[in-house]
Amino acid sequence: MSKSATWDKAVADAKKVLGPSAKIPDKKIDPVFKAAEDANKGWDGLGTLRDGMKKKILELQNLESKVRNGLQHVGDEFDDESFGLDDSKPDDKKKISQAQAIFSKFFTDAEKIFDDNNKNLEELDKHLIDIKKYRRP
Repeated sequence: MSKSATWDKAVADAKKVLGPSAKIPDKKIDPVFKAAEDANKGWDGLGTLRDGMKKKILELQNLESKVRNGLQHVGDEFDDESFGLDDSKPDDKKKISQAQAIFSKFFTDAEKIFDDNNKNLEELDKHLIDIKKYRRP
């Protein structure tokens, strides 16, 4: 809010009522207009912060995806791992299978964590987009 046409109109209308010799004390309203200018800058700053957060969320989503993809790749490799044992021996084959199951669970659980993280980041991004709706009149 700065000194505007609406203020000028209010002053003109008041002078019509008060008469031409009336003096309107502008100095009393000046601090309010200054504070309003500062508030406008604050709102602009909020937009800048929102845009910075959106950029940071995208960076995090990319990093989370990179980790998740790495986990999936390494998990696939562990599915074929024999851990230095001989899979032609029944006892070793059983141990290999059990170890693969342990690692499979680890990688599946870890991938889910990163999937959930990305879902949360997507939700946060939606809220940041909604902030644009909250503009000053």
